[in-house]
Amino acid sequence: MISFNFRNKNVFISAASKGIGFEIAKAFSFFGANIVITSSSKNNLKIAKKKILEKNKNAKIVIIPYDQKKKSLPKNILSLLKKNLISSIDILINNSGGPPVKSILKIKDKDLDNALNANLKSAILTSQLFLPGMIKKKWGRIINLTSLTAKEPGANFALSNITRAGVVSFSKTLSQEVAKYGVTVNSILTGGVLTDRLKSLLIKLNKKNFTKQLSKVSKLVPNGYIASPNEFIQMILFLATSNASYVNGSAITVDGGSSKSLF
Repeated sequence: MISFNFRNKNVFISAASKGIGFEIAKAFSFFGANIVITSSSKNNLKIAKKKILEKNKNAKIVIIPYDQKKKSLPKNILSLLKKNLISSIDILINNSGGPPVKSILKIKDKDLDNALNANLKSAILTSQLFLPGMIKKKWGRIINLTSLTAKEPGANFALSNITRAGVVSFSKTLSQEVAKYGVTVNSILTGGVLTDRLKSLLIKLNKKNFTKQLSKVSKLVPNGYIASPNEFIQMILFLATSNASYVNGSAITVDGGSSKSLF
């Protein structure tokens, strides 16, 4: 693993009690950052915090229960951060769980509202909340985790296709507005990562033989395997550094070469 230094950096990571979000939080904590993690489950947040502290007893972790499907952020976020001696956020990682897999004809109003709130609106709201602090410092990093479906839509993934593409468009627009303040905004187009969500999708395809299904899917990746969360997050860590200051407004595919498009 590459060594990074995030001492004295405050990092906010949404949907971070499990999966990719948790691995990101764990890594930033390992490299010295103060981290704030959110999840819709307070119990899962407590478990995540405990796991990180077991590996790094000096870690500073603030947990904030937050259901991204709701239309607004919790009103107490800023006061809670100040209470924990975090005056501003330096690095914002907008992450969210994937919406249900449904054909367009089966999508209901609630499905659409939940997907838009969780996968698009939450990224906009948290960015608005923490940008003033970044602008004041004249330094900041916003990294939006989306999906390869933003660029290469798949059948039955309409809720993900639409909202993830919206996040990329939002990222590009925001990057042009805040670059002059030393703030960069980039998107990660996530390919296959061996998270609980991917495992559940594979089990649905083959309940009797998960290993066989995983092997089948892995063969579709030019690299020949599905990335572990730890391997996947290395690009995110780099984008959060000062060395990545000229990478701005980019939508970076991390998928082991699975995408077919040229750009």
